[in-house]
Amino acid sequence: MKALSNIEIFGLSFVMVVVLVLYTNLYFDAFGQGNEKKYEMVLESQNYTHKGITGEIVGEILNNGTDTVRAVEISAIFYNDSGIVGYESDRTDPTTIDSAERAVFVLPIIDEVILSDAENYELTIKWQDEYSRDYFVRLTGGDIPDNSDSGGDDSDSDSGGDDSDSDSGGDDT
Repeated sequence: MKALSNIEIFGLSFVMVVVLVLYTNLYFDAFGQGNEKKYEMVLESQNYTHKGITGEIVGEILNNGTDTVRAVEISAIFYNDSGIVGYESDRTDPTTIDSAERAVFVLPIIDEVILSDAENYELTIKWQDEYSRDYFVRLTGGDIPDNSDSGGDDSDSDSGGDDSDSDSGGDDT
């Protein structure tokens, strides 16, 4: 049997270390095992109201994780019986949320099609970590009251971050 040279041993060791590191990163990032409490965004409250010829969703988000999140954005997809009616998105205030801190959002609804045809909505919170990797969590939204209603409280305390399929949603390289 032929003995391996130092270069071959080094090359083989290097390849094995790279595979181990990539596997560990993939496992921890893709399956959320290493980030279990690192990023847990909680929708504390939400309320859809009509405001004259426009509408808005107002609410509050809690960063219940252990790390700071950046570039936080809230978006809503609006539906009726036929499918998707429209989409609105805006930043939270503040856009950077430290651990155990809150941010408020006001999502103005000005699209006439959404205002006239939408029956309900689903919310998504998006954010970035310190390496600018994207994450998101989908949350339950609510029903849209008729224009004749004054708008009720569609509060939802879905913790979102507990959804195993929603811990990360983007560029986890």
